[in-house]
Amino acid sequence: MTTSNTRFGLSVALATAFEPSGEIADTQLLAHARTCLDGGCDSVTLFGTTGEGPSLGWEERVRLLTQFKAAGITGDQLVCGISATAVKDAVAQIRAAQVVGCRRILLPPPYYFKQPSDEGVEAWYREVLSQLDQGSVSVILYNIPALTQVALSVGLIGRLRETLGDAVIGVKDSSGDWSYTEALLNAHKDISILVGEERHLAAAVRLGGAGAICGMANLDPAAVRRMACDGKEEPYINDLIDLLEKFPLIPAIKSAIAHQSGDPVWFNLRAPLVGIGQDDGKRLEQALDQLKIARAG
Repeated sequence: MTTSNTRFGLSVALATAFEPSGEIADTQLLAHARTCLDGGCDSVTLFGTTGEGPSLGWEERVRLLTQFKAAGITGDQLVCGISATAVKDAVAQIRAAQVVGCRRILLPPPYYFKQPSDEGVEAWYREVLSQLDQGSVSVILYNIPALTQVALSVGLIGRLRETLGDAVIGVKDSSGDWSYTEALLNAHKDISILVGEERHLAAAVRLGGAGAICGMANLDPAAVRRMACDGKEEPYINDLIDLLEKFPLIPAIKSAIAHQSGDPVWFNLRAPLVGIGQDDGKRLEQALDQLKIARAG
């Protein structure tokens, strides 16, 4: 088995708890983060896709980062997801993370103008990094073309590494395309290749992948850790994903957290996302219970 030169481990793409009013449920969110860390995660990723990051405003981001620091979750236990298309907005979000000691940044490409040229995407990343002190940030490039409509090709990632140097420490691949993942692993063995599609995760780690930033760690961090750190297949996680994907995914993940925790605050989402509805919610809960029974048996 090939071993990556850079071990990242497991970071939970932390779901965000909201009150019925739409305000962030700070107490539940911090408690959930601590549960994930205690359960096997090396870090938590705030403001990612599962965390509805693009729905969180500037003041909310700053407040949450400050609260996490006050709660004793240190900068090296955090990854900060960036949601910005303007260079200055991306830089401001990164600097807010740096204030609490968080260096690792999950940075997707600008996503409003669809299918830009590789040259344009490279220029955007270069402009962002040029406004930050050299050596002050560690960038994880975020490839999630289903949402951004901007694919980071293996060749573009190579050029970004040449352009940005040691500031690029990894890539989060949420393409769901195994052939792309393999190519990424073959071309960039000396940085952290992180796989967001958990059904590919163990295989990727056995080929040299360095871990994961993923949503399923909200539900079973110990099992996902065995995939992300040991390259061990976990059929239960695959079955869980297959089940959740029968519904809108982020609402389904939050419904599963609500069912698991017994706290209905997790049913709440920020517009434009909406819950899966009472009937589907009951169907999901029954299926989750059946999965749990089958796993125990």
